[in-house]
Amino acid sequence: MVSKQKIRRKLAQADFTDDVMFELVMSQLEICRKFLKAVLPKLDFTKIKVVDQSHLKTDYLSKVDHLDIHCTDAYGNQFDIELQMTNEHNVAQRAKYYHALMTHHMLTAGENYQSLKETYVIFLCPFNPLITEQQRAVGHYQMISEEGDYLNDGTHALILNASGELKGIFQLVLRQPASFAS
Repeated sequence: MVSKQKIRRKLAQADFTDDVMFELVMSQLEICRKFLKAVLPKLDFTKIKVVDQSHLKTDYLSKVDHLDIHCTDAYGNQFDIELQMTNEHNVAQRAKYYHALMTHHMLTAGENYQSLKETYVIFLCPFNPLITEQQRAVGHYQMISEEGDYLNDGTHALILNASGELKGIFQLVLRQPASFAS
């Protein structure tokens, strides 16, 4: 059994990049709403809720995983906010897996695939996971055909790195004192 003093000491040393602290902060509805609105300003986040993640595991043989922050909006669209502190060179594969976790329970038997809602995976990274040297604060990837037409599959992967926008959040990710513009 862990003592209360040891727990207090661990919490006192924790920062925004600690898994538990990140979840405690970002699962606060107002903080989560403001973050999503800053990242996706065209969407309506008037009503959102943090989703219980116990339904995400598909069976006992599946990889045990959970989404850092998983929420839905009033329209049933799902959002996953992931804090990725180390570059394991697998952001694209992680995005694919997280989209699959979110869509796994969206349809019932016989329901039309057109009923699938939008899914958004948003990575917060203190590094640029892109192969190119170009530093973009937001990379938004969508499925396109060889001709360049968007296939509109409803999946969105956004990669936010510490190059500008959302400066206060990234200062916390980079373990720096945060300065938020009002």
